[in-house]
Amino acid sequence: MKHIGLFVSFLVFFSCTQENENVEKESKDWSLDHSVDFNQELHKREELAIEIYLEHHKDLKMMQTGSGLRYQLAENRVGVGPNASIGDRVNLNLTIQLLDGYVCYETDSIADQFILGMSDEESGLHEALQLMKKNEKARLIVPSYLAHGLLGDSEQIPPQAILLIDVELLSINQ
Repeated sequence: MKHIGLFVSFLVFFSCTQENENVEKESKDWSLDHSVDFNQELHKREELAIEIYLEHHKDLKMMQTGSGLRYQLAENRVGVGPNASIGDRVNLNLTIQLLDGYVCYETDSIADQFILGMSDEESGLHEALQLMKKNEKARLIVPSYLAHGLLGDSEQIPPQAILLIDVELLSINQ
């Protein structure tokens, strides 16, 4: 009887150890095999959401960059001087909203200011500003991977949010 109890204990211990190894293996399999598929699926869903948005807003005639950023410069604003570039201090007014119209952030009477390429602003915004000159306005559609990604900003922007940004480049200081 004593041997049977020991044998059962051994079997329980061995099966728990085997189960833990399988869980660890599955975790490793996820990180290696499924991450790329997950990101590709997320990208497809975002592209579809953007296409649907543009289909409902036919007045937007947006250009698309290689990264997936979409932008439209305002036709009634003529820019002055060279385009902004990495390292320039830029002053701008902006409104950041979700595609459903919810306004996440908006500059007040004080313009937002940062150094292009060297701040934690959305990378899509940095990319767009390099396409702009002083005095220009643009409307941007920024996919989540060029904005705040899978986690959002933990304040106003939810996870996996596609952003609609209206930006006015007020000044460029080199």
